[in-house]
Parts: sequence; C-alpha cells; structure tokens
Amino acid sequence: MRLTSREKEIMEALKKDPMASQEELAERFSITRSSVAVHISNLMKKGVILGKGYVFNEQVTIVVLGEIYQKIKIESETHSNIIDVMLSGSGYEMSKLFARYGMNIKTVSIVGNDDLADMVFNELQEAEVDTANIIRLSNYRTCRRVLVNNQVMYGEELPFNEYRKAIELKEGVVFNCEWLVVEPELQELIHQKSINKSDDKLPNFCTYYYPAYPEPIPDYLQRFSVIVIGVDGNTEGLDYYIKQSQEMLNGEQLYVITDGRDRLVYISNEGSDDFPLLMGQSLGGVKGLSKLSAGIVYGLSCNYPIRQAIRIGIGAV
Repeated sequence: MRLTSREKEIMEALKKDPMASQEELAERFSITRSSVAVHISNLMKKGVILGKGYVFNEQVTIVVLGEIYQKIKIESETHSNIIDVMLSGSGYEMSKLFARYGMNIKTVSIVGNDDLADMVFNELQEAEVDTANIIRLSNYRTCRRVLVNNQVMYGEELPFNEYRKAIELKEGVVFNCEWLVVEPELQELIHQKSINKSDDKLPNFCTYYYPAYPEPIPDYLQRFSVIVIGVDGNTEGLDYYIKQSQEMLNGEQLYVITDGRDRLVYISNEGSDDFPLLMGQSLGGVKGLSKLSAGIVYGLSCNYPIRQAIRIGIGAV
C-alpha cells in the first residue's frame, strides 16, 4: 500500500513491538493517542493491518484502471475469413496477467448489464482477480468492438463520462494502492484527479502510450512513474521520442521506448540503455505494450533491477 511517512513509522514500530499500546506509540512519536488511533485505523482501511493483534499484510497491491470489452476479430483473406470472439481490453488482459503472477490485484472498470458482463465477472473471478470495483451499468450493454484486419470498424461503446464517474466513485481504491496501472485513454483523468493530492500519498502511476510522430509526449505524463511508449514507424521517430523522454525525465521516472520489433531503450535517473530485441523477443509491433507494461510493473514491484523487470515484461508479451 501507499503509506504516509507517519503510517510507515507506526507500521515499523508495531512490527518490532506488536504489543505496544496506543499510549506508548503516542509518546514515542510525540503525538496524541487519538492521532495514533486514526493512523492505525487508516492502516486497517488500507489493508496493511488485517485485524486486531496487528497482523500485517505484506503483499504489494496493484490496481488496474482500464477498459473491458468483447473483441470480434476478423482476418479477411482472398478466399476465406477467420473470425475469433474473445474478451479483451487492458482492464481484462493486464488484470489476468497480474493474477497469474500471484499479485493482489483489483480492477476498476465499467461493464453493461448483460450476459457478456456475467462472463467478464466469471472469468476474472476464476483467475482470482478482485472484481468488487467493476461497476455494472444497468442501462447499457457491455462494450463490443469489431476489428477487421486489426482495424476497428464498428464499436458499441459505453459513454466516456461513465469512466469519470467510476473514478470518482472508486477514488479510495484508485489512489489507495502502491501501483496504479492506467489505460491510455484515462491518463488525463487520473492526472486531473491527482493534481491537488500530495505526492507522498499517491500510488506509482504506470501507463503506456502510442504517440503519432511527431506528436509530443503530453506534459501530464510527467506525473507518471513508468511510461512505456510505442513508436510504430521509422528510426527517426524512435530517436525523437528517446530524446524527448530524456528531456522530460524527472525524479524516479522510468521511460521505456520501443518499436516492438527490433529495439527497446529505457531511460531513468540511473542512466539509459539500449535493449535490442533478439529473435523470438518481438512484441508484435507496438500492440503488446499493455502486457509489456504489466510485466515491468510486476518486476519493479518485486524490487528487481530495471533491466530484469524489462526482461519480465518482454516475457509477458
């Protein structure tokens, strides 16, 4: 969980001395007993303390904020068509991936009120994903998209404003985690919601992004901790976004820039490095960015070095 500095102090004190009273903690930190009670209550609400006796939950929590929809994929060839129907969307795919890694994962999303929504809940719950924060909209059907040769041709969409409402309704979940993984379309909403919040109370934001060269990287992504950028095009475009990431880098940010086929570069305050994609490591162009992002977050949340976290991300794709 993302904790305040005082909550971290009290947590560490209780780990060393689980029998410490609230009066003793108040004296140790020169605060009132009622303040200690509030901090302990917050630790319980955040799931760090699981109950009386100060049993601690050591597992890192990750929240995925993203779309879930049914994808009807048509590969049209001269003499035949191949049609596949599947659940998709970053909210669905990344949640299942994190669950396979054994992470404590919550998903914030919206679906309609139909049999497809039942399928979403059943499949995610079977994968041991916490679905309590997926909102079911009574007056809509779950989103559906028809792709022909990987191009979206038709879509039955849910109103974008419903995502804004979902973030407001689930704000306590969205911002009360260690890692928040955000769908590209919802990046700016999260930025707006976080503007007036203290940085030490915010999760590590992670997202992925497909800029259309020479479109600049949005300034609001500077608030994100991990940004994975997919450049589908020429070497000039890749170099352009590498340079821009170097100029935007601040604090403990990590930028990962890739063409998804031959080259991946990462940039952090520890320096930058080129990570050539070997045969068999292709990400299928830039379409694998959501899984690459999820794998990197998993690696970083387990305290692996950046290069190893990237290897895990590539393996996830």
